[in-house]
Formats: sequence, C-alpha cells, structure tokens
Amino acid sequence: MRLAFAHVRSVVAVERFSTGETATVEYAKPNRFQITMRRSQIVLAGNVEYDKKIGGVWKRSPNGAEHQAMLSAAWNLAGPTDIDIHKLFTITSLGTRKMERATVHGYLLHDTAGAYDEIVWVGPNYLPVVASIQMPDQTLWLHFIAYNTSVIIATPNNPNAFGADVSVKR
Repeated sequence: MRLAFAHVRSVVAVERFSTGETATVEYAKPNRFQITMRRSQIVLAGNVEYDKKIGGVWKRSPNGAEHQAMLSAAWNLAGPTDIDIHKLFTITSLGTRKMERATVHGYLLHDTAGAYDEIVWVGPNYLPVVASIQMPDQTLWLHFIAYNTSVIIATPNNPNAFGADVSVKR
C-alpha cells in the first residue's frame, strides 16, 4: 500500500473529524493541497499557504505552510516507504470485507510511539479506500474517492486581488 500510494499523482478525499467538521482535500503531486471546508479554503504549495474565508479574499500565511506537515503526516499513510513499517507500527490484520463493490483488506496500525492508531481498508489496487486515524484529542476519517484524476491546484498570484475561488480542474 505504501509503495502504491507513493506513486499516486493526484487524489481527492473527504475527511470527517470527530468534531463534526468535514473537508474535501485535493492533492496533486508533489506537495499541493486544496482544502475546502464549509467556511473556508486553504491552498498549500510547498512552503507557501493561502487561505480564504467564504466571501473573503485570499491571504498568504505569514507563517509559511502551517498545515503542510499535518496533511503530509495524515496522507503519508503508514509512513515513508524507506522505513521498515514494523519499526513504526504493530500491525493486525482485520480480514476482508466488501466495500464499494470491491473486496478490501483491513489493517489496524498501532503507532509504537503511542501517538495514534490507524485503521486502513485497502482496495484491490493496493490503494487505501477508507482510513480512520484515532489521535488523543480527535478522530479523523478519510474516504478516498478519486485517484489520478488530473487534479490541478492553482495558487493565487496576487492574493489581495484574487477574490474568486481557486480553480481546480479534473
């Protein structure tokens, strides 16, 4: 799964938090994310971050890409491919089940450092279909809905004049 996920060019996922908040996250390789929530949008491109409240204007974050590390960690399911997964997690098979007309294989990954637990259901193409990450203060559910669909994430060139939504093409 880690190797297959590392070769993904783009993906769209719906994230749901235990707080009730939801977000649609679009990813384009190597490091672009667009996060759309009910009241705001965030665009990340490398070490640059823009955000906009609904009805507002785009603003560049003075603190760099604050959300990049969190997103990269959440989306780097089971860690980097060059690290032995068994050094990072205790892994328990959850067996198979039918999900979205496909047989998926489930795994419980318990972080050996104790920071979180993750359940990942992997489809026949070795890519995650759904995942849940249980952290000490909240749970995050991810539903991956579109792999390699040519997502292009634009950034505002002049955030003070950029009033429209960032265009995303698929």
